[in-house]
Amino acid sequence: GGGGGGGAHRLKLDVVVQSRRDGSLGAAAAALQRALAEQAASLGGLLKAGVAPVACAVLPEGLAVPVCLEYALAVGEEASEPSARPLRERLHAQLGLPLDRPLLRTCNALGGGGGGGAPAYLLRSPHEGLAPSGLAGGVISLVQGEYEYYHYFQPTGTGRTDKYDDNGWGCAYRSLQSIISWFRLQRYTSHPNPSHYQIQKTLVDHCGQEADGLLGKKTWLGSQDLGFYLEHALGVQCRFLSCASGHDIAANARQLARHFESQGTPVMIGGGELAFTLLGVDFNERTGEARFLIMDPHYVGPDELSQIRPKWVGWKSQDSTTHLGTKLFQQGELYNLCLPQRPSCV
Repeated sequence: GGGGGGGAHRLKLDVVVQSRRDGSLGAAAAALQRALAEQAASLGGLLKAGVAPVACAVLPEGLAVPVCLEYALAVGEEASEPSARPLRERLHAQLGLPLDRPLLRTCNALGGGGGGGAPAYLLRSPHEGLAPSGLAGGVISLVQGEYEYYHYFQPTGTGRTDKYDDNGWGCAYRSLQSIISWFRLQRYTSHPNPSHYQIQKTLVDHCGQEADGLLGKKTWLGSQDLGFYLEHALGVQCRFLSCASGHDIAANARQLARHFESQGTPVMIGGGELAFTLLGVDFNERTGEARFLIMDPHYVGPDELSQIRPKWVGWKSQDSTTHLGTKLFQQGELYNLCLPQRPSCV
């Protein structure tokens, strides 16, 4: 539609209209046309410098019919859309929706899917359907919600189809991509999965990392780096757990179980030369024994469950063998764990 000063502006419309089942197609089309015209006029009234009017139709769990929303977002606004937060808070209260999770953001729009343009080959939640860990008397605490499995030799970044060779150095980047996918699929963000270079660029431009040692290099990342990225790009806070020895991870199994029960987010484990994604724990309170649900980003094969489970995504003990022939959690190595916290916001 036309804007002030003769400039043209593209408005994205998103409406839902109700029509009688026994009504004519013409009547339904006319109702849709009227709703689109009304929304276009309404969004046009929000046009001004620095503002991006947007409409979306959402159907939060617990509501019987969709809700059509209109926001005046700031141009270039971060994925959490803070300028619309006061309006969302009022709408959550009016609709009786919980105030600790995003249900009315534009990334919650019907048809959005939460995929962020992710390619179809990516496996979602490959741990589902695994056999039990084999630990007697344990209590299982797992990641809550879907995520995508990222590993070596997959394309990197949104829209790419060519394989990217990060064998030997990119495991933490792949773990970060999987963690970001969890936040996107739970609709906390619409942030697309970044490439390795985009991750490095963010850490250099916004998180105080030195460009000479990181940008465009095959440089490993640590758990703190993942925390810096998540805080800047997604507004996600992280807790960190340091273990002076790999055996201390099992000693912290109770704390990790609490994380999955209260936060439900995937955890990155970094130690020695390797990084893994932790998806859950099976913990026996009486004996102190534990098993760990590990998603291993060092896999280089096709995205087929028959090739991946249970070796690359499966239950492990601290003494299970890695692809390098070492123990999963080695006694003489320092391990740092990044535990992303679920945002409590709308």
